[in-house]
Amino acid sequence: MIFKTGTIKCYLLNSRSLGALSDQSANFTGRFYIAGLFGEDGLALLDLWHPDRGVRRIMDNYGRGDEKLPVYKMPHLEGWAMSGQLAFVPAVGRHEVLVIDSKDWTEKGRIPVHGQPVFVMAQPAGRQVWVNFALPDNDTVQIIDTESLEIAHTLRPGPAVLHMEFTPRGERVWLSVRDDDRVAVYDTNSFERVAQLDVHKPSGIFFSSRATRIGL
Repeated sequence: MIFKTGTIKCYLLNSRSLGALSDQSANFTGRFYIAGLFGEDGLALLDLWHPDRGVRRIMDNYGRGDEKLPVYKMPHLEGWAMSGQLAFVPAVGRHEVLVIDSKDWTEKGRIPVHGQPVFVMAQPAGRQVWVNFALPDNDTVQIIDTESLEIAHTLRPGPAVLHMEFTPRGERVWLSVRDDDRVAVYDTNSFERVAQLDVHKPSGIFFSSRATRIGL
């Protein structure tokens, strides 16, 4: 089923439709669907429990009046993450991760990060949020502590970290390091690299455990 509000298309998500989406995502409960608005401030939010209420704008004033910055890579697929009631959202073109309270979808804070965030991914337990970056800072990954809302650790796995994927219980994270032709595996407790695989120009990493999850 498709709901239309103005020029925004909002899809009622199920396991078959999720794979077709790019720059939007549902949260892990499947209730809320958020879409970025290309070239506009703010986000579009749809409550899938009450789709008849339509789409509403949230964070409408973020960045309003500020100088527009160049965007080197657009966040997509799993561009934002949930931990408890907090949503962690990449600030497109800025060196920030936005923290939004899902009780009322208002801004709770901004976390300064190393570069322009691309993927903002929550560890399955929700204790950490891992962030990778666009050029020229894509050799770096930062880990946010979701309790203190501060950077807990910074890693430099190598040039062009394009994608991250957690093991189902979150004890490991796999990183594609494209320009080093390898996949690096890190322990999420010690932040030590525990393994690596030689792979020619790796990009996306997708485990079969995604099939049992709502959202990306």
